[in-house]
Amino acid sequence: MAMSKPASDPRPQAPQAPQVSGPFRQGDRVYRFLTAERIAHWAHALSFLVLLFTGLALVIRGVAAFLGGEVMGAFGLTHRIVAVVFTIVAVPTLIVGARKSAGDWVRGTFRFDKDDVRFLMGFPKDFFGLKVKLPDQGRFNAGEKINSILQILGWPTMVITGWMLVWKDALPRQLGVWTLTIHSFVAMLLGAAVLGHIYLASIHPHARPGFTGMTSGWVPGWWAKGHYKKWYDKLPEKQ
Repeated sequence: MAMSKPASDPRPQAPQAPQVSGPFRQGDRVYRFLTAERIAHWAHALSFLVLLFTGLALVIRGVAAFLGGEVMGAFGLTHRIVAVVFTIVAVPTLIVGARKSAGDWVRGTFRFDKDDVRFLMGFPKDFFGLKVKLPDQGRFNAGEKINSILQILGWPTMVITGWMLVWKDALPRQLGVWTLTIHSFVAMLLGAAVLGHIYLASIHPHARPGFTGMTSGWVPGWWAKGHYKKWYDKLPEKQ
């Protein structure tokens, strides 16, 4: 006996959520940063700021006498605990939750074209709010690429030298001195970059609209097109 075909299910099927593997356009807004990218960013940024603040207190002469031994002990303990977060959270988060997007970021960071050079020449004027015509940019402008390079190279430097300093008493004296010098210098360099980044993200009138990209993931479409036109024009459109 022939088997009859089962009747189709008349119930409406709920639309499946699209698999988000990277940025996309949707109406008048752009989904710029994935959840994993935002988690990694905040874990890296906040832990670095705590480490910078507590580290300065530990190395600047006179601070210990002013704050007292108990407070300095708390600073030292905080520095070591937060160092664990700084060491182990950001990179695995990107690998697990945003591998393709993070890979594109790393590869693109070390590529500079003529428009990037022109951007860097005009950026100081823009940084201080002066009127300047900047060339079209990709997902990250040339200034952000330099900041990314500092973070990509600075992170392992800080991690390696930082954990070496935890056991500095076991190091040869000269190696310990060089380790502390490198650790402190890179911390100051990254600290200056972070302060500039905070200024641009929260105060600068041209860059500030993009701050929501690191909170909700979304930024205004007009802002993304105006600042990253090369990247914006290639974004997939999703309904």
